[in-house]
Amino acid sequence: MLRLLLSLLAAHLALMATWYGLVAPWLRRGPRGEVVLGLLWQLTRLYARVRHRLRVEGREHLPANDDDHDGLILVSNHTSAVDPFLLQASGRFWIRWMMAEDMMLPGLAWAWRLQRVIPVDRAAGDSRALREAIRHVKAGGCVGVFPEARLVQPPGEIRPFMPGVGLLVARPRKPVLLAWISGTPPTRDMHAALKATSRARVVFVGRYDFSDERDPERITEHLRAEIARVSGWTLNDEPLPMGPAMAPTGARALLER
Repeated sequence: MLRLLLSLLAAHLALMATWYGLVAPWLRRGPRGEVVLGLLWQLTRLYARVRHRLRVEGREHLPANDDDHDGLILVSNHTSAVDPFLLQASGRFWIRWMMAEDMMLPGLAWAWRLQRVIPVDRAAGDSRALREAIRHVKAGGCVGVFPEARLVQPPGEIRPFMPGVGLLVARPRKPVLLAWISGTPPTRDMHAALKATSRARVVFVGRYDFSDERDPERITEHLRAEIARVSGWTLNDEPLPMGPAMAPTGARALLER
């Protein structure tokens, strides 16, 4: 009996040593240095590598971790429901996404809460979401936004950016990390996209400083033109059929304060 207890104690100590010596430090290498979020991030990286053969370019533009920037806005085109996962898997810094409420699957509610996703009501002028995003960036965090506001399928063109992206950049006066994503699953359905395989590619184009630019429209058009330049995709000026995801009404007042 004593031998069994000693064996169990030794096994327990070995497991504790492995956890605190190897596993926990490995998980804390992820965003925010948190174990649970680190586990989710490592699983996301594995998913991106195995299911989508993710290839990342322009890593030199990425912050090394959450302490390597003082507020950042990630702006990307939007071709698939897996885009947020692939972009998060590309770097060790935490991205707090602005996400349409109707795209937030109830089955993943725990993930949305853990990631502190900022829900956006696309059917109304949701200035509350924009206010929260600006607060987070000004506090030194990173906010991710897809300014086309809906999936663009089939890919190969850049649709108009919503005015809110310019407001989000102009108010806190923090750098923009611009990304172009391609090769993702050609479907609008989130369930299908999560189950699909692809050969995805993420290109981090660069960091852009708009601290001296106060015109949201100029910011928006410059970012859109940059993605078109890097991708070689066509600029389609026809807006996607939808309600405004980041409406300028009410939100523009934020810029004027």
